[in-house]
Amino acid sequence: MDLNQLNSALLSMSAGMEGEVSIAIHTDEGSIGIDADVPRKAASVAKLFILGEAYRRLESNLLSFDKLVYIDHQSMVGGSGVISYLKNAHVYSYQNLIELMIIVSDNTASNALLDAIGMEDINHFSKSIGCQHTIIERKFMDIEAAEKGKDNITTANDVVCLLKLFSRENDYFPNKSRREILRILGDQQFNNKLSTFNPNTPNIRFYRKTGELQGVEHDAAIIEANGKRIEAAILTEGWKNNGTGQHYIAEVGQLIIDYLID
Repeated sequence: MDLNQLNSALLSMSAGMEGEVSIAIHTDEGSIGIDADVPRKAASVAKLFILGEAYRRLESNLLSFDKLVYIDHQSMVGGSGVISYLKNAHVYSYQNLIELMIIVSDNTASNALLDAIGMEDINHFSKSIGCQHTIIERKFMDIEAAEKGKDNITTANDVVCLLKLFSRENDYFPNKSRREILRILGDQQFNNKLSTFNPNTPNIRFYRKTGELQGVEHDAAIIEANGKRIEAAILTEGWKNNGTGQHYIAEVGQLIIDYLID
């Protein structure tokens, strides 16, 4: 399967879907975009931008990953993650929080990092790398802020723009930081979307971050196989049943795998 065939297959599969779909895919052969600049609720995909600004601060000596943080009970929130379920476990390093934020999408860890880094600086970082449509306005599981109309927004193209900085040499992140970022993304524990049909062979690797809310299903990934590399963001919303959205993204993942290993 070449890139044109992948594009045609994605267009065909996405036509008439119940949900609203945005797809951005970057490859060495070219790019694919389907409503890729349409703003969507970012859900936990927003955590990728926190990750990026955290490593920028590390390189600028503005944040020590070894520093310990105490998280009191009042700061713990529900949703995805493990911190709020652990008894008598309140002290974490920033390194721990970053890993928990990505690997198990921990909302409490993410909010602690938002406190340490600041939404304004994360938004500035997003704009500085060319992600003009991304904005972080509230903490995770902040229902009161959501009811006031505040939300975290991004686009498929913005997410791929960031993924490219994680996966390819650039002036923002030195190779050491990129290797650490990829290690964390590679340890992702939620594997029910783009990597659902992963053949689990040594020559294919996924580095991913998912996101979901009621009616919203996302996956963003760097995928490597057979000497090829792609960066992909699939942002979807408007599902009556989230399982339908997860299945759709899994089917997209199957097409991407076919493209990479063909």
